[in-house]
Amino acid sequence: MWPAIIGCIILLMIKLTIDHRQRRLKNYPPGPWGLPVLGNLLSINRLVKKTRFHFKAWRKLADVYGPVLRIRLGITKPLIVVSGRQAVLDFLNRREFDGRPNRFELRNNGKKMGIVLNDGQDWIDQKRFLLKALKDFGFGKQSMEDLVLQDVEMLCDIVRNQMLDKAMDVHDFCEITAIAVVSSLWNLIAGRRCDPTKEEEGMLKILRILKESFRSGSAAGFLWQHIPILRFIMPKYSGFSEHQKRVTAMLHYFLEEVSEHKKSRSPGNPRDLIDRYFDEMDAKKHEEDSSFSELQLVAIVQDLFSAGIETTSNSIGFAIAYLAKYRDVQARIQEELDRVIGDEIPRLIYKDSLPYLNATIAEVSRLSNVAPTTIPHRAIVNSSILGYDVKKNWSVIGDLRSVHMDPNHWSEADVFRPERFIDPSGQFLSDPWLMSFGAGRRKCLGENLARISLLLFLARLLQKFQFSLAPNEGAPCLLGVNGFTIAPPHISIVVKLRR
Repeated sequence: MWPAIIGCIILLMIKLTIDHRQRRLKNYPPGPWGLPVLGNLLSINRLVKKTRFHFKAWRKLADVYGPVLRIRLGITKPLIVVSGRQAVLDFLNRREFDGRPNRFELRNNGKKMGIVLNDGQDWIDQKRFLLKALKDFGFGKQSMEDLVLQDVEMLCDIVRNQMLDKAMDVHDFCEITAIAVVSSLWNLIAGRRCDPTKEEEGMLKILRILKESFRSGSAAGFLWQHIPILRFIMPKYSGFSEHQKRVTAMLHYFLEEVSEHKKSRSPGNPRDLIDRYFDEMDAKKHEEDSSFSELQLVAIVQDLFSAGIETTSNSIGFAIAYLAKYRDVQARIQEELDRVIGDEIPRLIYKDSLPYLNATIAEVSRLSNVAPTTIPHRAIVNSSILGYDVKKNWSVIGDLRSVHMDPNHWSEADVFRPERFIDPSGQFLSDPWLMSFGAGRRKCLGENLARISLLLFLARLLQKFQFSLAPNEGAPCLLGVNGFTIAPPHISIVVKLRR
């Protein structure tokens, strides 16, 4: 038995070595040499450990190999990392890169479902339905603003009653912020708001699991995805077991929510998105090629929940961290709020009259890079990027941080300076190089809600409270915590009441 196994391994190594040399003769993107079977796994891992961040690893490789580089992780197909605005926009705006990788999808029994990880006609059908349904339930309308403002007031009450005048980690602040941020979206999805002061243990547990998932991964994927056999022979070491536990817990939570809706719904009278989806399933039940199903619904609910909370709550946390460190910027925003709004509740009608707040949000987004890369795309046909050949089914990620930190466009790119987004007349200056929500058909569906939430949450928090570093903090680094998304740094802050 063992001689046969060893022989197979040797043959596989020989084949991969030959394939690797053949690829060198073609017009494929350049990249580092890798080992048979393992590819560049070990070298990338060492680079991430040394730099502490995946985005720094991509940056160092791009400095050597250029804006379009190729790496191989394990036995899977090559991963193309695209850097710089020209290359990133080139692939994001082309339909031939709208696919998602054919990776093992644990939550859907190996099938692509939902919105974020789906592609093809199923993705188009689900996206079309979702956009219309959310719009019908107030997404992007005045009613959406009112829902967000309720959550803003809820968060302010919690801060006032539980968090004043004592040192706390920004991450603890983000945990409470997260449930307030998701509340209005959850109201559209499931017909009820979330309140951390009430019985929300299930929701809080899911939020913590979600955070763990984002911290444990990266856009490059997991070890067990690169070498799938590790799922069976080394499930714990490869991280598969923990990932499976998290996915199962989240799946059960959302399955239960959908099941409860199924029992209590009144067909034709939808209360929320879940009910509307069941109505759509009823309407299409005789269509053989319909992609509408309960499992599809569960995947969509999970996608909306995950995408709708992580980036927005982290962005608010980063903003608080930056303003606690740069008190002069905080004071200028508060002067603007006092002058423009006074004691009134912030609303979107004031948006254009708050240029410095808008500029600060833009600058925090640029520097924090909560989503440093795009979610992996997949080439659905043989194609090319900047003249380099990219084969069908190869994965591609765009390094958004490379655009936001490009020194050729941003003067003193590492410096926190909101004024770069203010024009000579004192108005907010939008910059097309800021692309925190991506671009193309895969651009974030929740961009509008995220922008509304960031503006209203931060305006009200800064109107009511002052944020400062705890006495023992000194001059903290604000790069954040590595993961699939970047979390705010572990720094201690103190919140005081303004009025």
